Amino acid sequence: LDFTAATTPFPTALEAPHAGVLKRILSLHMTTGNFSVPLTWMETDVLSASQSKQVARDIKAVGELNAMVEATGFHSLPVANQSGFETKVLGSISNATEVGSSNTVLITLNEKYGTIHNFRPGMVIDVVAGDRTDGGTLQDGIATDGTDRRNYDNSNVYVHVIIQDVDYINRQFTVVGVNNSTGAIEPWADDVTGTVLGSWGITTDNNEVNQYDYIVLRDCSVYTAGTRPMPSWGLEDWMKSSGQILGGSAADEALDLDTYSQFKSSVTAISGPLTEDVLNKYVGNYLDAYPGLGLDTIITTNGVTQKHLQQFGLYNNKNFYDRQGKSLNAKGGWSEVNYEFNGRILRWIVDPMCLKNRLYALQLSNGNIKRYVPPTITSGDAMISGASAGLNGEIQFLAPAGGHTGVFMVARTSSGAVLDILEAPFFQYNLIAPIMPNGVKLTDLTETSLT
Repeated sequence: LDFTAATTPFPTALEAPHAGVLKRILSLHMTTGNFSVPLTWMETDVLSASQSKQVARDIKAVGELNAMVEATGFHSLPVANQSGFETKVLGSISNATEVGSSNTVLITLNEKYGTIHNFRPGMVIDVVAGDRTDGGTLQDGIATDGTDRRNYDNSNVYVHVIIQDVDYINRQFTVVGVNNSTGAIEPWADDVTGTVLGSWGITTDNNEVNQYDYIVLRDCSVYTAGTRPMPSWGLEDWMKSSGQILGGSAADEALDLDTYSQFKSSVTAISGPLTEDVLNKYVGNYLDAYPGLGLDTIITTNGVTQKHLQQFGLYNNKNFYDRQGKSLNAKGGWSEVNYEFNGRILRWIVDPMCLKNRLYALQLSNGNIKRYVPPTITSGDAMISGASAGLNGEIQFLAPAGGHTGVFMVARTSSGAVLDILEAPFFQYNLIAPIMPNGVKLTDLTETSLT
């Protein structure tokens, strides 16, 4: 053996491999709000019990609305707007008509773009133009003639659209318009031509409320730059088979699935009912593609679930009776739905806020879905400490951070003049994000009619 020959089996230092690292910088979503009360409500020496409870109830309602906005951001559909960004919508209009001669408008919802559970009495919404087609481009401008937001009068004055009542059974809700300038009820007129639905004063057909117009929270339709009007990371933002996911304010801040294919989800339009064969096929294909990843949860709607139960071998052909010399004991309905694939049991969640005709299979356990919340620096005062629980402990009030002893501060006009109104501005930082966004998304599933 010649030990002087170059017999070393080791690669050179230049050939040594290193693992690639993908680093994502996550930006927290900031939500802001304000709450105000007349100064007289806070005069404790003359404050009646009902007024004190009203302040607490109002603050608790603000917390509930804040939680609902967060839930809506997680579930709702992102719609492409005119500027090329995606804006979360609450739903789409199927019909709108006046109730009697009351200037109250009955809106029938198209739940393809958002469930009725996105709405609550007292919410203020905007009706925003699409392009008069199903799933059209959302207009994100600030025109006051109805070409962007429909809720303006014939003098280009903004009309607040306030939800009065929500009929969850029939998927409808009633609204009333309030003139921003006068504070009076704004008259609504059904369109007599039948080509559009009606308006709060605008008479140009293309600018009146139309079928397929979108519904968004007030002031949440303008998204043309980095500031987005609603939390924008949710199921529809993560689970994609193409394009970009987990984006920031610019395209280069997102994960491009053409570059990082390992983050692709299995997305398929079924155009039929959910069957065992459909689940077996697409869940099986996903687990075969990503053998190291897991699925533990299915999220879908009541309508998809009921249609699934109607399929052959799952419902209609299985009836159990127990008599044996006693009165007949018949049991119908269903108690629990689960799905199992090759020993993996997936928990089945019927989610009232899930988008219609959809099913998501994903991993929720083992810390895959993270909710990032920084520590708070402020807390509520003693007067509303009981109600502050409705704000989930994550709300940070601005007044204590500025040296005030409570959450309220004196309100001022734009010129700095003092008002006899107290306000409590607040903000919240949070972000919901997955470690691995992959999953299975099935769309265009047939649902059982619920109305």
